[in-house]
Amino acid sequence: MSRCLVRGIFAPRADQTERVAIAAATAGSARARTRETEPQVTTDEPRSPMQLSARYVAALDIARSAGQLAHNFFAQRETLVVEHKGAQDFVSRADRAVEELIRSRLAAAFPGDAFLGEETASAFKGELDHVWVVDPIDGTHNFLRGVRYYCVSIAYIENDQREIGVVYDPQNDELFHARRGHGAWCERRSGDIRLQASACAELANAFVCVGHHDRAPEPRVLALRHALMDAGVATRNMGAGALQLAHVAAGRFDGFVEYSLNAWDAMAGLLLIEEAGGYAAPFPGPKLIDAWPRRS
Repeated sequence: MSRCLVRGIFAPRADQTERVAIAAATAGSARARTRETEPQVTTDEPRSPMQLSARYVAALDIARSAGQLAHNFFAQRETLVVEHKGAQDFVSRADRAVEELIRSRLAAAFPGDAFLGEETASAFKGELDHVWVVDPIDGTHNFLRGVRYYCVSIAYIENDQREIGVVYDPQNDELFHARRGHGAWCERRSGDIRLQASACAELANAFVCVGHHDRAPEPRVLALRHALMDAGVATRNMGAGALQLAHVAAGRFDGFVEYSLNAWDAMAGLLLIEEAGGYAAPFPGPKLIDAWPRRS
């Protein structure tokens, strides 16, 4: 298996405010896997394959519903009141409404599961396992500006492993999804396809997304961009980390790098990449879910 592009460069800061996620496509065939289609079962304690399958099926349905709600808000975005969470960091009624739809649907189906959502993370008091990790609208800045590159991201973590990852792009009606050990897929109008990460093996031929947020030091990001460009890499920043990761899994991009991603930005997309035969660098912290700003 030949490796393409970025390997596991990782140097988190001691203060844990900087988060690193690097995903690079790898070539090679994935083992034979089958999609799960068992009926939904409601249970408090996920353990069996049937119980995980119930969560998988539910996540697909909820992601579509959440995406439709986000799409409706997108059509009336000029009426939304926008709040500033920080520099170039925005939230609106749309983000909160979409997150509440996801939270309430999951709570009704699986009341024993914890829920970590971007817009309510500061109030999180659950266990950092058997937990849903959600970004209701990833790419909020794009969304509010009328740029049609945003998504809904839903992941399920159990026993410190990514078990389920779903990324829905409502603008193109593409539902990217994966369950650990069962491959990665995309449902779209023209039919379902199995995802395969890029086989690109030359930097000079690579197409890589480089994300950036003010949490990461500017000189470091600029140095990375310069190094990639000097190597002949074509770089982009599309403004929605979860959707860019999904597009790496689909082979549309050869890699994605960002020095400052929270868990809700990355968990679903990283599983998509792994199940599509790609490589995902590890997150910081003793547990997988530790990559988010801790409550004080």
